[in-house]
Amino acid sequence: MLVGMVGDLELAAVPALLPAGPPGVEIRLDGLVVGELELRVCHACRVAVLDHVRIDRRCRRRGLATLALGLLRESWSDYRWSAGPFEPTTEALGFWHSLTGLRAEPDECEHLRA
Repeated sequence: MLVGMVGDLELAAVPALLPAGPPGVEIRLDGLVVGELELRVCHACRVAVLDHVRIDRRCRRRGLATLALGLLRESWSDYRWSAGPFEPTTEALGFWHSLTGLRAEPDECEHLRA
């Protein structure tokens, strides 16, 4: 299922492998998968927690993950967004500091904690 597009950047929802598993969002550029976002979402409480961001090395530092996350946050603008813990590498710190309005620690509802 297509989530959104910006130019040649395309987001596609990937169903969870397990019933309680996290859904994924593939980041595609010119039709090739170059990254993914892993989320935990509670639609009842309108909460979204970004657990993992992966971008192929050759595609990093282009703003693809920022664009992808921006599209998701626009689509679910009435959700409370936060992020799980991340590795404090120089690249990761640069990415996380570039995001506005996203808590850097998981803000989970009771359903996501269960």
